[in-house]
Amino acid sequence: IMREWWKSWRLGARRVPRVVMVSDPGPDPDDVKALLISSVLHRAGSLQLVAVIVNGGGSQVSMRAKLARRILDSLGLHDVQVGRGSAGKEYAPQPHEYQLPGTDSVAADDGRIEDGQDLFQRCLLEADRRSLFVVCISSLRDFADQIRADPELVVAKVQEVAIMGGLQRDDVTGSWVPDTAVNNNFDMAAAEECYRFCFERDVPMAVVSRLAVPMLPM
Repeated sequence: IMREWWKSWRLGARRVPRVVMVSDPGPDPDDVKALLISSVLHRAGSLQLVAVIVNGGGSQVSMRAKLARRILDSLGLHDVQVGRGSAGKEYAPQPHEYQLPGTDSVAADDGRIEDGQDLFQRCLLEADRRSLFVVCISSLRDFADQIRADPELVVAKVQEVAIMGGLQRDDVTGSWVPDTAVNNNFDMAAAEECYRFCFERDVPMAVVSRLAVPMLPM
């Protein structure tokens, strides 16, 4: 995304990337950090965070959406919409995950938290041709559902898909298939569908895997 912004800036026609992020803030700090960084870039005018679709956690998905809403509100991004996406597998949260002050005060019926697929569809409908960046850093179920619901709209409106996941070569066919990355394993069928769609329909895709960094002691 930043590569595209830099290229357009050098050409003298600074086009701010428009981003829909699919994320699962709560269990790990990485998605919260990604949301914070995106929010700061949004405020700086380096990108436009159009919407955040939150998924995973089973019955915790609504709480994750409230956390995302609170993070955005605390940074003044009241106009960035949050979508409650697919529930995924059930997960028991740790006590620290929602301790950001004010998270509990976000109303369950907050009008700025809506159905994730409805929000995804509207973002695509309102986007210019090949203008939207889709950033998936959690389960790929919501992107797969959008592909299934309106594949031609995805092809027409998405400029690039960035996925935190992983691919490997199939030993028999030689084609690219999902590896055992955590985000793939949340819903392997969805991962297979998303990767295959991007390859078959020539949707530009950047996949960042765990191999991008060395093994780090935790």
